[in-house]
Amino acid sequence: MPRLRCGATFDGRPVNSHTFARLAGPATALICVSLIDIPAQPLAAAMLGIALWMAIWWISECVPLALTSLIPLVLFPLFGITTGKEIAPLYTNSIIFLFIGGFLIAQAMENVGLHKRIALSMLSRLHASPLQLAMGFAAATAFLSMWISNTATAMLMVTIALPLLKRLMEEHDAEEARAVAASFMLIIAYAANIGGMGTPVGSPPNLVFLENMRISAPDAVPSFLEWMMIGIPMVIVGLVVLFIVLGPKLARLPWNRSDGRELKDSLLALGQMRIEEKLVAGVLGLTAMLWMTRSGIQSEGLNIPGWASLLPYKGVDDGTVAIFMASLLFLLRGESKRSILGRESFSRLPWDIVLLFGGGFALAYGMQQSGLSFWIGEQLEFLKAVPLPLMMLAVAVVIIFLTEISSNTATTQVMLPILAAASLASGLDITSTLLVATLSASCAFMLPVATPPNAIIFGTGLVPMQAMVKAGIRLNLIFIVAVTGLVYLIRPLLPAIL
Repeated sequence: MPRLRCGATFDGRPVNSHTFARLAGPATALICVSLIDIPAQPLAAAMLGIALWMAIWWISECVPLALTSLIPLVLFPLFGITTGKEIAPLYTNSIIFLFIGGFLIAQAMENVGLHKRIALSMLSRLHASPLQLAMGFAAATAFLSMWISNTATAMLMVTIALPLLKRLMEEHDAEEARAVAASFMLIIAYAANIGGMGTPVGSPPNLVFLENMRISAPDAVPSFLEWMMIGIPMVIVGLVVLFIVLGPKLARLPWNRSDGRELKDSLLALGQMRIEEKLVAGVLGLTAMLWMTRSGIQSEGLNIPGWASLLPYKGVDDGTVAIFMASLLFLLRGESKRSILGRESFSRLPWDIVLLFGGGFALAYGMQQSGLSFWIGEQLEFLKAVPLPLMMLAVAVVIIFLTEISSNTATTQVMLPILAAASLASGLDITSTLLVATLSASCAFMLPVATPPNAIIFGTGLVPMQAMVKAGIRLNLIFIVAVTGLVYLIRPLLPAIL
């Protein structure tokens, strides 16, 4: 789920670069307001300045991301783009409550230890060889990352893997074992990033995509199940690519089946599944089922209604489901007679990311209301001559390498409204363009600062910088083609948006 870059943060950047970026944001906005004149869209120049100001501050992180996200609440009313009453609800819309509900369910999984049991149950069956064990780690990591924070997932899997890898280095040639350990760690980090593509709640950029689609093309917003029709194949292809690149080193190491016995011992140490774990597992499973079956499938020659169509009143969405199911966890009690989630759960919510979502949604709305989207679209009409696959490929290149140095959520918040305007103006398929950009935002493999999972495994000391860069650049280049090709092939199969 939530994924923000943990390196090069607000507190970690040099003061000089902070100061320059802080001044550059409002200065750029002032220049746009003063020097740019767009007669057909009188509010567009001001909106362009605000958008560039937010982009500079988001990408540089010279102030907290959440602070940048609040700029529209102040400047949109001052420049007449929209009223405060109209812009404020975007910070509490249904997509944000989908995120909050999903995060609360993920928090419950962590509280009761269900995520650890799931991981150990999968790994204890896959330890016949280093390669098979790594496959088990990758599958477990990717699956958990579809539902809970990939930061928490990576930390859990690293905790499980470290004792195994230390024993491996003690029993085998040090240099060879260290190379295997590095590959193991990289597989965990990259699988956490890849797994986030699988569901709409797997990574924040996915939710940014849904809201931008709702604003720009409300009739083409894919459902939870339709997202998974692309997301799950993308996860599978991603894991296959991962083992093509990193698997060969693992296959060459001598291995005894007993080398993985710690996994079974760890699983046995958990004991029988407790009531709390069963309750959370039931809530998670039912939530996923409700998400996937809410809207049904409608296409030419096929009409399978979803359960929401049976309700007397329309309007139930995935956010409604998320909050309802998360609320049950505050009522259900386990063996200790305490609720699975308590009042402290709300203080643990990542409110900075919630505000970041709201700021991005406000930015997209402001671009529509001010006419800036229309103006940008007019300037990009030359893209009509660009074939869709080439456009998608270019988008993947830009986003994948941009997200190596900036928050992937902030990157999508800035880029998706622009890409939406360009797609609509040039007649390109908006769903394909935005999907490629969104999935590419989860493909940051090259640097420790790119994602928290990368930083976590780099912090173990088992992964040299050179090894991460070398593996990451290869994966980046492969995923440019993989993401573009998969979206181009599967996009026509999404029933609701044919």
